[in-house]
Amino acid sequence: MRDIAKKQFDGFSLIEISIVLLIIGIIAGGMLKGRDLVESVQLKSVANDVQNIQTAFASYINSYDAIPGDDPSASIKFKDVTDGDGDGTVSQGEAENVFKHLFAAGLIDSAKFKKPKIGGNYDIISENGVVKLQLSNKRNGALSKKQTISLMAKIKEIFGENKDIVETDPPLSSSTSQKYIIKMKIN
Repeated sequence: MRDIAKKQFDGFSLIEISIVLLIIGIIAGGMLKGRDLVESVQLKSVANDVQNIQTAFASYINSYDAIPGDDPSASIKFKDVTDGDGDGTVSQGEAENVFKHLFAAGLIDSAKFKKPKIGGNYDIISENGVVKLQLSNKRNGALSKKQTISLMAKIKEIFGENKDIVETDPPLSSSTSQKYIIKMKIN
């Protein structure tokens, strides 16, 4: 019986287990923070894309005295582009030519523009004569409510507090599982 009492059990002490759990917590927290940081950079990139497209849009108007997409003499100025009707507004049919005109003028890098870093696609749409950059996944929303609110904050950082250029479809609601289509005014 004496031998059983003398036998020691090897194992971890509570301090050792606590240190391991602390290290695991720090690593997990760092990974979550890193993911938030990456998402923040992606949303900042989208806000910068909006600013770049707005600048290119305004530059086209200043340089060619016509609205990209609506330019009635675009095919004379550039190769492989379609003319607009020149009525002073971009119709939905002309909206698909906006990126092509901007690209032909050397104001953006691609006729289709790049994909947003956050996911989804950029499309130019026209609603009641207002040209908008739409961020979506085809016909579905691309961003969560949290991402949408963060993007709106990033846009306000760049354009100022009074700039109301972002709208959501559907409007922001209390639903957390909803995906949102984001529309950002260009003109």
